[in-house]
Amino acid sequence: MHHRKRLVRTTLVAVSTAALGVGVLAAPPASADPSTALRSAKAAVSTDSTPSTIAAEWIAGELRDGLMVGSSGPDFGLTIDTGMALTTVASQSGTVTAINNSLEPRIAEYVGDGTKESYAGPLAKAAAFSRVAKKNPTSYGGINLITRLEERTANVPADPTAEPQAAAFAGRIFDKSEYGNYANVVGQSYAVRALTLANSSEAGAARDFLLKQQCASGYFRADFDKADVPNQSCTEGVAGSAADPDATALAVINLVESGDKSPAVVGALAKAGTWLADRQRGSGAFRAAAPVSKINTNTTALGGYALGLLKNRNAAQKAALWIRKNQPVDKYKCRTALTKDTGAVAYRKDRATGATTSGIPADARDEWRRATSQAILGLQFAPASKDQLRIVSARKQARAGERVQFRVFGLAPSESACLQVKGDFVRVKGKKTGDKIVRKLQLPTGNQRRVALVKTSDDEARTSLRVRN
Repeated sequence: MHHRKRLVRTTLVAVSTAALGVGVLAAPPASADPSTALRSAKAAVSTDSTPSTIAAEWIAGELRDGLMVGSSGPDFGLTIDTGMALTTVASQSGTVTAINNSLEPRIAEYVGDGTKESYAGPLAKAAAFSRVAKKNPTSYGGINLITRLEERTANVPADPTAEPQAAAFAGRIFDKSEYGNYANVVGQSYAVRALTLANSSEAGAARDFLLKQQCASGYFRADFDKADVPNQSCTEGVAGSAADPDATALAVINLVESGDKSPAVVGALAKAGTWLADRQRGSGAFRAAAPVSKINTNTTALGGYALGLLKNRNAAQKAALWIRKNQPVDKYKCRTALTKDTGAVAYRKDRATGATTSGIPADARDEWRRATSQAILGLQFAPASKDQLRIVSARKQARAGERVQFRVFGLAPSESACLQVKGDFVRVKGKKTGDKIVRKLQLPTGNQRRVALVKTSDDEARTSLRVRN
């Protein structure tokens, strides 16, 4: 059973919310309607929409005129990541529209001018966003993103035996730029998604090349071989073919969202899902590939979301629980310097601990935005509470100054709450099992009835007892 306030939020996830932004925005809002794949993955599991909702509310507040802005100006890539994540949160349809309205007129700044500069990965990612924002990728900001992407996708040679090297990288994406070619496996996975959904004649070759980047163990590598290397496939144990959990998770996500049900894709997804599940730690977290090589919320969120889409719901829930632990919710009497940023998700636990006294440092804000934009996805599978939120006192009356036991029911696993009475408070987190939490609070002076409360980010419950001096 969901909390009273949560019941509305959780129900909203499954319906189109096109009406939510009416009267706020001039243009009709893009529908923040979760994809068919996400709806299917969540159909048989009870989830709590609160953590993804408050994360979405925080990151929506970080936008400036519909864009994420960093020290060097608009960050279009992070803006798109944010927009794509927000399409999974029912209440954010208006924000998705605001992002689109600011991004579309400036999309050439991200994808290149189409002549001297044309960037394959950004073209593919922009096309994927335009589709979830209910826009047309063939006329986005006056640009046919699909045609441009096809131009950056290597053709299948008419006679492969005459052009063996051309055949080796058929379907591979390439940047056109005086600054170099930075196309990689992540961009390739977005290209497969965009080209497949557009029914492009080049979708099959792009897909086949992506599947060549999967090693025998099931993981995808992050980077391609150089174009002059005869073998363009991932080969375990060879330099350049190291496992990458982020690239693997994004390949899974984009292949699932492409809707390609071919045997080759089904097999690749099964192998990737097994590999990801084997790499998940007991805590639910995932470790990033080198050079980061650390457990973090970005890698965990992508891995958990990918496994969720593959309907490995236990693994997805474990990841969501770990992410939720890195989402500080210190409100009411438990206030800290992070209270004004409730909903934000820390990249790592130590970042949250350090920010409780000083707040999020200005130079770290970008890291929190990147962590939160991806955390929204992983939090989609956060398990719901088993009961309605309530608090029970172990005693009906007590003396002032005594420490009295209180029992809290209905906290979702890993959910933060503040248990308080006048003069005392304690922070609590929901158990993984969802069972009751037992804590003691010291009672204040005064001959009167006192109220003890438990408060979460969006709900509260109370009880009272008689206090005598």
